Amino acid sequence: MDNNKEITRENIINGASIAFSKLGYKKTTLDDIAGFTNVSKTGLYYYFKNKEEVFNEVIKKEAKHMQERLIDVISQETKPIDKIFVYVKERMDFLAQVSNYYSALRYDLMEHLDTINKSRAEFDKIELKVLNAILKEGNLTGDFAIENVDETAETILTILISLEIPLFGTGDNKNYHKTLDRLINLCLYGIIPR
Repeated sequence: MDNNKEITRENIINGASIAFSKLGYKKTTLDDIAGFTNVSKTGLYYYFKNKEEVFNEVIKKEAKHMQERLIDVISQETKPIDKIFVYVKERMDFLAQVSNYYSALRYDLMEHLDTINKSRAEFDKIELKVLNAILKEGNLTGDFAIENVDETAETILTILISLEIPLFGTGDNKNYHKTLDRLINLCLYGIIPR
């Protein structure tokens, strides 16, 4: 895709993100998306087949941005335990920042959960690779004693995903840091005194 087409496509995705956050998925039309861009409704069809395809691209863009932030913060740490802490905190902080977006969509979320899950499946694979690498490094350095790294990475990711709706789906995420800190400590250190 040439540079002008890529810029236009990016403009559409950015405009769609604004439209979805203001109106919700269900109420947003291609006319609304066009209104937030400098592209006509007819022009939108040149880049996307329908609203769902635009929505998928919005989710993919957010996931890519989150991935870049996670890799950046992890690379600044040397100890695996610190990498896990910053990974979880940065991931959840990112989601807190986009929670207003998801709050606008929350009434549509359940209806479009399949679409969202399909869009984030690729990102989940990336997250599992990152978590696997941290856990393997921790095993090698002796910081962790994990028998099955793959299953542990999947468990951590499942816990984090399960926290997304309670912490951010309600629109009330003021005190999520305390809950998150307790959860991280519980998961990493357990409840048994050492």
